Amino acid sequence: MISTLGEMGFSENRAKHALRATDYKGVEPAMEWLLTRTEDPSLEEPPSSDEEEEEAPNDETPAEEKKPLTEEEKKEKMERLEELRKRKRAEREEKEKKEAQEKEKKRVIEGKGMTDIKAKMEEQEIRKLADLRRREKQEEKAAKAKILAQIEADKIARKEMFKPQGASASPAAPAAAVSPSPAPAPVKKDYTDARLQIRQTNGQPIVHSFGVKEQLAAVRLYVEMNRTDGGTGPVKLMTNFPKRVFQEEDYENSLENLGLVPSAVLMVTK
Repeated sequence: MISTLGEMGFSENRAKHALRATDYKGVEPAMEWLLTRTEDPSLEEPPSSDEEEEEAPNDETPAEEKKPLTEEEKKEKMERLEELRKRKRAEREEKEKKEAQEKEKKRVIEGKGMTDIKAKMEEQEIRKLADLRRREKQEEKAAKAKILAQIEADKIARKEMFKPQGASASPAAPAAAVSPSPAPAPVKKDYTDARLQIRQTNGQPIVHSFGVKEQLAAVRLYVEMNRTDGGTGPVKLMTNFPKRVFQEEDYENSLENLGLVPSAVLMVTK
């Protein structure tokens, strides 16, 4: 009740005096009591502990000191108090709105920081997975080469086993033709990043920068983790100009060697 009376423009001490005088019957009786004593300066003093019992007798003031307000004066006073209450409420709402805006701004800044951290962590994870895939591919290639070498050795051993006795040794293989020395490569600019735009099957692009030494497998992995066209599983990449569909061995090659530096447009094929 003290807070409500405060919103209507009455001081805390006046509100306490009024509530005690009206036996705490509510805001309206207290306001009526205050409206008849608007010019009483003693109501600005804090009420003492023994005023509660003295309040009732003091209500009986002489008629000339306790001039009641007319209905018109009371109405005018109520309108002023209502206007004051609305203004204070508007000020409070404006203050709360500004505080909410500051909180939202702070939340956006903190959220942006978390997004940057998450992006860095995802990039590190992509590179780790790409390195793991490259090692697996290299181990798989080494195993295949070992098996092929063993098969070839077995073939030679079988031929030697069934070769007729006294047969002359096979003639030496002709010397390999000397290949002409390659033309000197043109001087390339020293780029460190490759900015790629990868168009998905729904036409939406994914734009990201990769290191020029990173393999095309890292790009494929990034697309698989961030695609928004609803597709799942491994993707195949291609270029339109010139048109080229990258084969499996191309994914182990670097972006620099594949001619995708400093920028290129790739497409996800179905």
